[in-house]
Amino acid sequence: MSISFARLPDLAIPINTKPSNALTDADLEDAVAILLIAPAALDGNTYIIQVRRRAAATWVTLQAGAIGTSLADVNPPAAGKAFCYDMLTYGLSAFHSFRINSDGNVGDADHVWEAIKLWEGM
Repeated sequence: MSISFARLPDLAIPINTKPSNALTDADLEDAVAILLIAPAALDGNTYIIQVRRRAAATWVTLQAGAIGTSLADVNPPAAGKAFCYDMLTYGLSAFHSFRINSDGNVGDADHVWEAIKLWEGM
Protein backbone atom coordinates (compact mmCIF):
# COMPACT_ATOMS: atom_id res chain seq x y z
CA MET A 1 0.00 0.00 0.00
CA SER A 2 1.04 3.56 -0.60
CA ILE A 3 0.18 6.84 1.06
CA SER A 4 -2.01 9.20 -0.95
CA PHE A 5 -2.87 12.79 -0.15
CA ALA A 6 -5.52 15.39 -0.92
CA ARG A 7 -5.97 19.07 -0.13
CA LEU A 8 -8.71 19.86 2.36
CA PRO A 9 -10.37 23.22 2.93
CA ASP A 10 -7.95 25.65 4.60
CA LEU A 11 -8.49 26.40 8.29
CA ALA A 12 -8.80 30.18 8.32
CA ILE A 13 -9.31 32.61 11.19
CA PRO A 14 -10.73 35.81 9.72
CA ILE A 15 -9.56 39.18 11.01
CA ASN A 16 -11.29 40.31 14.26
CA THR A 17 -12.42 36.78 15.20
CA LYS A 18 -11.05 33.88 17.27
CA PRO A 19 -12.14 30.54 15.75
CA SER A 20 -11.37 29.16 12.33
CA ASN A 21 -13.81 27.30 10.16
CA ALA A 22 -13.95 23.57 10.91
CA LEU A 23 -12.98 20.38 9.17
CA THR A 24 -15.73 17.79 9.63
CA ASP A 25 -15.87 14.01 9.83
CA ALA A 26 -16.61 13.96 6.07
CA ASP A 27 -13.24 15.70 5.49
CA LEU A 28 -11.45 13.34 7.90
CA GLU A 29 -13.00 10.10 6.66
CA ASP A 30 -10.32 7.46 5.87
CA ALA A 31 -7.46 9.77 6.94
CA VAL A 32 -4.43 8.27 8.64
CA ALA A 33 -3.02 11.74 9.29
CA ILE A 34 -3.76 15.43 8.82
CA LEU A 35 -0.93 17.77 7.82
CA LEU A 36 -1.28 21.44 8.78
CA ILE A 37 0.98 24.12 7.28
CA ALA A 38 1.00 27.45 9.13
CA PRO A 39 1.10 30.87 7.52
CA ALA A 40 4.48 32.60 7.29
CA ALA A 41 3.56 35.08 10.04
CA LEU A 42 1.22 35.02 13.05
CA ASP A 43 0.51 37.57 15.76
CA GLY A 44 1.36 36.99 19.42
CA ASN A 45 -1.84 35.08 20.21
CA THR A 46 -1.89 31.52 21.54
CA TYR A 47 -3.57 28.99 19.26
CA ILE A 48 -5.08 25.61 20.21
CA ILE A 49 -6.87 22.82 18.42
CA GLN A 50 -10.47 22.34 19.49
CA VAL A 51 -12.71 19.35 18.77
CA ARG A 52 -16.44 18.76 18.93
CA ARG A 53 -18.17 15.47 19.69
CA ARG A 54 -20.98 14.24 17.51
CA ALA A 55 -24.31 15.92 18.42
CA ALA A 56 -22.51 18.32 20.80
CA ALA A 57 -22.97 22.06 20.64
CA THR A 58 -19.76 23.00 22.48
CA TRP A 59 -16.10 22.78 21.53
CA VAL A 60 -13.40 21.38 23.83
CA THR A 61 -9.62 21.76 23.75
CA LEU A 62 -7.78 18.69 22.47
CA GLN A 63 -5.07 17.51 24.85
CA ALA A 64 -2.34 14.90 24.45
CA GLY A 65 0.23 13.18 26.62
CA ALA A 66 1.48 9.83 27.77
CA ILE A 67 -0.34 7.81 30.42
CA GLY A 68 0.85 8.87 33.86
CA THR A 69 2.10 12.27 32.73
CA SER A 70 0.51 15.69 32.62
CA LEU A 71 -1.60 16.43 29.57
CA ALA A 72 -0.88 19.45 27.39
CA ASP A 73 -3.09 21.36 24.98
CA VAL A 74 -2.49 20.44 21.34
CA ASN A 75 -1.39 23.43 19.29
CA PRO A 76 -1.37 23.99 15.54
CA PRO A 77 2.06 24.54 13.98
CA ALA A 78 3.75 27.87 14.65
CA ALA A 79 4.37 30.48 11.94
CA GLY A 80 6.25 29.09 8.97
CA LYS A 81 6.07 25.51 10.30
CA ALA A 82 4.18 22.32 9.43
CA PHE A 83 3.07 19.39 11.58
CA CYS A 84 1.51 16.02 10.78
CA TYR A 85 -1.19 14.88 13.25
CA ASP A 86 -1.28 11.07 13.23
CA MET A 87 -4.78 9.70 13.81
CA LEU A 88 -3.47 6.97 16.12
CA THR A 89 -1.97 9.61 18.43
CA TYR A 90 -4.50 12.45 18.20
CA GLY A 91 -7.69 10.63 17.17
CA LEU A 92 -9.10 13.58 15.22
CA SER A 93 -11.28 11.27 13.14
CA ALA A 94 -13.13 10.16 16.30
CA PHE A 95 -14.69 13.61 16.56
CA HIS A 96 -17.39 15.31 14.52
CA SER A 97 -15.12 18.23 13.63
CA PHE A 98 -12.03 20.18 14.59
CA ARG A 99 -10.84 23.76 14.26
CA ILE A 100 -8.13 26.16 15.40
CA ASN A 101 -9.02 28.74 18.05
CA SER A 102 -7.12 31.85 19.16
CA ASP A 103 -7.04 33.20 22.71
CA GLY A 104 -7.82 36.67 21.33
CA ASN A 105 -9.20 38.22 18.19
CA VAL A 106 -6.84 38.04 15.22
CA GLY A 107 -6.02 41.64 14.52
CA ASP A 108 -3.51 42.07 11.74
CA ALA A 109 -4.71 39.77 8.90
CA ASP A 110 -6.56 36.55 8.20
CA HIS A 111 -4.56 33.57 9.49
CA VAL A 112 -4.77 30.55 7.19
CA TRP A 113 -3.40 27.06 7.83
CA GLU A 114 -3.31 24.76 4.80
CA ALA A 115 -4.78 21.32 5.52
CA ILE A 116 -3.86 18.09 3.75
CA LYS A 117 -5.28 14.62 4.34
CA LEU A 118 -3.08 11.53 4.08
CA TRP A 119 -4.64 8.10 3.63
CA GLU A 120 -3.55 4.62 2.64
CA GLY A 121 -4.28 3.92 -1.00
CA MET A 122 -3.81 0.96 -3.27
